[in-house]
Amino acid sequence: MRLLRNILPVVLAALLLGSCRSTSSLRKQKEKEEQENVMFLRSLLEPPPVQELTASVSFDVSGNRVNGQLRMRRDRSIQISASMLGLVEVARIEFLPDMVVVTDRIHNVYTVCHYAEIPYRNEFGLSFEVVQALLWNRMFVPESADITDASTRLTMGTPEPDGSVYFRDIEYGYRFTTDGKKYLKAVSKSGSGYSFRIDYSDFTDVSGSLKFPLGLGMEISLSGLVYRISAKLSSVSVENRNWADRTAVSRRLRQVPLDEFLENLDL
Repeated sequence: MRLLRNILPVVLAALLLGSCRSTSSLRKQKEKEEQENVMFLRSLLEPPPVQELTASVSFDVSGNRVNGQLRMRRDRSIQISASMLGLVEVARIEFLPDMVVVTDRIHNVYTVCHYAEIPYRNEFGLSFEVVQALLWNRMFVPESADITDASTRLTMGTPEPDGSVYFRDIEYGYRFTTDGKKYLKAVSKSGSGYSFRIDYSDFTDVSGSLKFPLGLGMEISLSGLVYRISAKLSSVSVENRNWADRTAVSRRLRQVPLDEFLENLDL
């Protein structure tokens, strides 16, 4: 009995100590994982480490192939152009911080509109910052430029079996799918009468500090109509080059309202 009385406290102490160590270890592991998730989230919310990016682009728009150019100057301008036979420009869209300029050289017209005029603007929280983030392969929260504030509005889902991790914007409902380690793989959103998804692929080292997706696939569904666009980038450069933030519009082009411009496109 005396032996049991002497051993029992030691056994209990050992069990309690082991339990405390196990609990402490689990807590530290959980804290480490949470810290890593926060760092990963912030890395995808932060601006890219370069100021400019230009590339040649091959588009496939619902089965029709078109070549063009992509120019992006962070916080200032995004220009996407399409050319006939790679020689003659036939269309251009320019996203500027305060407006969008779209040129249609086939019909000799152009339109200038503000983001508030674009269909489904409110549903998507559409702005220059949102378009910029989508094309720079960055996560975002509409109407929030502060990284700390944005991170508090994103909730993390349960990791998938393949390691993918998604984050959801609790206000606008954007879903950001990541590989859980480095990359943003997809952005999607859906609502009443519409859906949107963009997938990124073929991540390539385009500079010493930036891996960029050379493949982009977009699907938009509006009122039952589905539009699919895929793009393949090549000749990517992050060097600062001499191009104007906004292209001068030819006098031969006639300015028309957005509605009339869209009617000409017969979408």
